[in-house]
Amino acid sequence: MSIKILIGTVTAQNKDYCWKDFKKQLLGLQKLGHDVLIVDNSDTIVNRPPFKTIHYTKGTLLREKFDLINKQQKSKDNYLTIVTKDCMNIIRDEFLKGDYTHLFILESDVFLDKDFKSLDRLIELNADVANFTYPMKLTRNKGALSLCVQSTNAKGEAKMITPDESKTLLNQGVKVLNVDVHNDKTLTHCGYGCTLVKRRVLEAIDFKAVRTSNGVTPFPDSVFHYDVNKGNFYNVLDTDYIPYHCNINNETENYMKITQIRNNTTRRQRREQDKINKKIQKRG
Repeated sequence: MSIKILIGTVTAQNKDYCWKDFKKQLLGLQKLGHDVLIVDNSDTIVNRPPFKTIHYTKGTLLREKFDLINKQQKSKDNYLTIVTKDCMNIIRDEFLKGDYTHLFILESDVFLDKDFKSLDRLIELNADVANFTYPMKLTRNKGALSLCVQSTNAKGEAKMITPDESKTLLNQGVKVLNVDVHNDKTLTHCGYGCTLVKRRVLEAIDFKAVRTSNGVTPFPDSVFHYDVNKGNFYNVLDTDYIPYHCNINNETENYMKITQIRNNTTRRQRREQDKINKKIQKRG
């Protein structure tokens, strides 16, 4: 059976700082014969030619709703969990309408090698779900890089792996999630920003945002990997290749701040803020 891949991407205006380069990457993937679908949840409708784009328009209302609920209940639920879940299910629905064999989930700030041999690696693994992970800078790690991977200890406590654990996980070959152990902890899931999924998985499960017993609503990628494990699908993480994560220094958050300033300030104030932002980028 021949392979037919749909590239599925969720994006918004806060990722536009790297859109030009990401667009080039998508065009390169198109030249290889892959279809591209973008779900855009920007506050205003943004077209992404030449790619098929579906606009998700509930984000603003959800943000206002969650802001009110969080203020009333002194909670910290993130409306983006619902937005992400909804957008991923739009991609899933469009995928299942076609005759695709695989969905390649690619976050709009994650970049592969220029010849896309890394995608070939994922295909060759022939897993139900095949993942690459990528580095991030979490606030609690005080600027140290860590991989977007979660593990569970003997007590059943689930946490993101530490910067030190991330270093020792690199170049350790292919790990089977919920089977293989690292630093005496079972590797359970990773972000699905660079993930290849077989059709039979998406026929069986959708994307969810579920509140846990301790009151936390995790991002849909963790729930997705939980459902993949529950369904006994073969789920692997290749640690021998790390894609480039353009949001490594929280550029998305910085870009959002800049956009908000531009929407609510004079031209002179914006010029002054641009100067400040350039200084920040040089220091980073």
